[in-house]
Amino acid sequence: MSFLEFTVPPFPVFIAAGEGVFKKGETHVRRVFPVFDLLYVKEGVLYITEDENAFSVEAGEYILLSPGLEHYGTKGSEETTSYSWLHFEGADYEMAETTGNNWSGLRRKKGSFEEPSRYRLSLPQKGKVRRPQFMAGQFSVLTDDSAENSDLPLRKQILFEELLLHLQKEAFQIPSAKERVAWEAARYLQEHYQEKTTIKALSSALHYNQDYVTRCMQQVLGVTPGQYTNKVRMTEAKRLLSATNDKMGAIADAIGMEDPTYFSKLFKQIEGISPLEYRKFVSRKTD
Repeated sequence: MSFLEFTVPPFPVFIAAGEGVFKKGETHVRRVFPVFDLLYVKEGVLYITEDENAFSVEAGEYILLSPGLEHYGTKGSEETTSYSWLHFEGADYEMAETTGNNWSGLRRKKGSFEEPSRYRLSLPQKGKVRRPQFMAGQFSVLTDDSAENSDLPLRKQILFEELLLHLQKEAFQIPSAKERVAWEAARYLQEHYQEKTTIKALSSALHYNQDYVTRCMQQVLGVTPGQYTNKVRMTEAKRLLSATNDKMGAIADAIGMEDPTYFSKLFKQIEGISPLEYRKFVSRKTD
């Protein structure tokens, strides 16, 4: 995936935004634009070429066109295509090829008492929006010219910056605080499911309050720590049932459960069949 990378601050500057429609058969005009042009397709498909590279931008996707490069409609629209556009100017940028998941390396230079820290603002050349309602909300204000005598022009710059940061966050999959806690907890439970893991031990290992860890897992993963641990244990139990001839007591012990009876009961509750029935089912499939 290609990314346009800026070093901020200073941040790119918002110029203008608007809405556009291509009727069936119409194409984007051929031109070399002096500023960045962000096109977000809301309906239909936009066929556009930049610097001899052709793109098909579908509904819910966007493309970021660079200044100084010729772009034009590759072919006519096959259906009515509506889109939002946004123009901005920025400092020097670089084109980079990256997987888009190294979000921890966004800071380029640590600041001091006299100089600000410098960060990497990395935007996909073409990407898909995961939260179209967010884009709709931002563009509804960015395209509003009804109150130019108020503080709206200044607020537009802030909304524009939020929009770019949102696109970077979606592309780089930067987790929220709750998501980080939930996945840290999940990783801990995956590594310690063979032990008699308690919520107290989990919260102590993560250095977070017990209730907070539980809330994070419920909101992000939809399960409590105990439920997640049981799922991990049952996954390993299924592997052992299919790959070994171990008795129920040995399997229960291997996954951190002392009581074979409770293990069998929990297995049936989660998987819908007993451990023995599962073993028979798997053996029939491999025969």
